[in-house]
Amino acid sequence: MFAASTHRRKRAFTLLEVILALAILAGAVAVLGEIMRAAGRSAADAQAETRAQLLACSLMDEMVTGVLEPTEQTRVALETDDVAPWVYSVTFGTLNLEGLMSVELIVEQDLEKQFNPVRYRLVRWLPSVTEAAEEDEEESEDSQESSEEGADSGDSNES
Repeated sequence: MFAASTHRRKRAFTLLEVILALAILAGAVAVLGEIMRAAGRSAADAQAETRAQLLACSLMDEMVTGVLEPTEQTRVALETDDVAPWVYSVTFGTLNLEGLMSVELIVEQDLEKQFNPVRYRLVRWLPSVTEAAEEDEEESEDSQESSEEGADSGDSNES
């Protein structure tokens, strides 16, 4: 009678095995949570860096086309729909090449250092302001001369 009851015993998990499985599961969930948090932070940083690059390119294009006057400025606020405020600075430098100047545009988030603000720097070489003004004057003189010549040749054809 004693031998028959020992053969019918069911195999089950022990309490130690269950606790160990739960500990492994909790550790895996904690690691996955940390990975997701780091991925979210990296995605937000990449989005902010892309936004800074787009703002800088847009401002530089506005300066090149004459929509925005190219003057030295420091930490001027940008009007955007973003949650974080943006500022930009413009500085000019001279180059060893005649007729060119260096334009440096910095766009950055106006946040405290503890929030790790994004900063983007864009540098372009542009014709110096004096060179561009001289070229514009030459072009206007050339166009005036050609229109005067056209008027003179038109008078001779009529006679």
